Amino acid sequence: MITEKAVPGVRRALEGVDPGRFPASAIVLLDSPGGDGLAAIEIGRIVRAAKAHVFVRGRCASGCVYVLAGGVVRGVGRDKAIGIHRARLTTFVKGIGVVDLNAASNTNAAAALEIGNRRSREYFSDMGLPDAFYAAMAATPAEGMRYLDLDELAALGLVGFDADYLASRGPSAAKIYRISEQEYVRRTLAMPAKCLADPASTPHEVVRCYRQVLRTGE
Repeated sequence: MITEKAVPGVRRALEGVDPGRFPASAIVLLDSPGGDGLAAIEIGRIVRAAKAHVFVRGRCASGCVYVLAGGVVRGVGRDKAIGIHRARLTTFVKGIGVVDLNAASNTNAAAALEIGNRRSREYFSDMGLPDAFYAAMAATPAEGMRYLDLDELAALGLVGFDADYLASRGPSAAKIYRISEQEYVRRTLAMPAKCLADPASTPHEVVRCYRQVLRTGE
């Protein structure tokens, strides 16, 4: 679960990374059912500032998509791994747990939800995602979950390269690996299916696999 407590740890982990390093300044692997959306936005901005590559290892649902959106490279290895829904407000009640707040009958909750929605739209725009992605989220009931297939992910801009990052990174990558920029993109986005299929693989094994895929395409 993504919580506010995770923010400092992510910030420490990504401080001082080298954005010029290959295969990436940092690699973030996601497997999360979601959590605190505002904390996820903060983490996503840290991830973007570090120019990290972000890949979904298991699933990435609800608030997790904010972190995925922060990657300058975003990849998913299988269908129906990404789940989205409209934002909702929750609170913790002692003895009960997490409960939803009804924005329709609570003016404070309604105002807070509107602020959260505005921050979400601004965030996804800042991350370079099309308006269609936020519209798809907003169209899915808060109590539900819409899992996206790979074609939908591509159409909604949630997988692939940030355009500015590719423009700056592509020429160097093509020179290092002696391939075209198009082939660099293809190999990069093939990484999740090739390197994350085994849930028991360690982060070091994932990195080794990523380097091999970039070098050889296999």
